[in-house]
Amino acid sequence: MIAFYDAKYHCLVWRPVTAIRLGDSIGNPAITGDPGWTPLAVTAPDPSYPGAHSTISAAGASVLSAFFDGDGRIDVTSDALPGTVRSFTSYRAIATEAGLSRIYAGQHTPLDDVAGQLLGAQDAQFVLGRSRSENFGSRAAAASAAGGY
Repeated sequence: MIAFYDAKYHCLVWRPVTAIRLGDSIGNPAITGDPGWTPLAVTAPDPSYPGAHSTISAAGASVLSAFFDGDGRIDVTSDALPGTVRSFTSYRAIATEAGLSRIYAGQHTPLDDVAGQLLGAQDAQFVLGRSRSENFGSRAAAASAAGGY
């Protein structure tokens, strides 16, 4: 989470709702804003890039794939939709759908999703690489990762 929040506040990319409503205020006459546009879901109050759901979902998919030694059929149910079963062929497919859902809801752009998916996969690989060391989870390893603090 530190990585994506650091990137969000470093890059300061507008959310779609801001970009669409204020599109004609950026000095490009080819762009027309739509002040009345509203996304399908409530917009988070932080910058858009990279997508948090995409980052967390990709990291989770990478860790779960490593833990369960690959992928297989994954069935998902929901209390909100009793009797409905969604089937996926991989954890990656679940992560991809999570990111796409944020685009469809008007929360993110494809740029945010792709960056989040990449960041999440990189974060997971970093953690998985460290988890294989004999000191993983020790205070010495934590201090070393934090620069000695």
